[in-house]
Amino acid sequence: MKNSSGQTLSLILVTYPADANYRAWCRSIIERNLAACVNIINVNSIYRWKETIEESQEVLLIFKTRREVVELLKEVIMKEHPYEVPEFIELQANNVNASYLKWIIESTTQQKNKHG
Repeated sequence: MKNSSGQTLSLILVTYPADANYRAWCRSIIERNLAACVNIINVNSIYRWKETIEESQEVLLIFKTRREVVELLKEVIMKEHPYEVPEFIELQANNVNASYLKWIIESTTQQKNKHG
């Protein structure tokens, strides 16, 4: 759903090691107004990596942001993420509650430089 200015909601999926300091990293992304919210879900992952099958405990991070901020968020994730090949998947949301979309837009309107 777009609002009157044409802005839309995107959900960004990112996995992160469960034993890393993902909460502080997520908080820093919210503080920089790159996302309005992040949901954190514990997951068990099985995947192929460098010719072997791996299993690991991860968290699935679901960032909620405006479509207009996605590329900036992607740059930050690619630069700061601990994985050699970070997951970054964008899903564009349809049929979003208008007041929720308004909150997303207000929460991500002015990006801030990283603190510290």
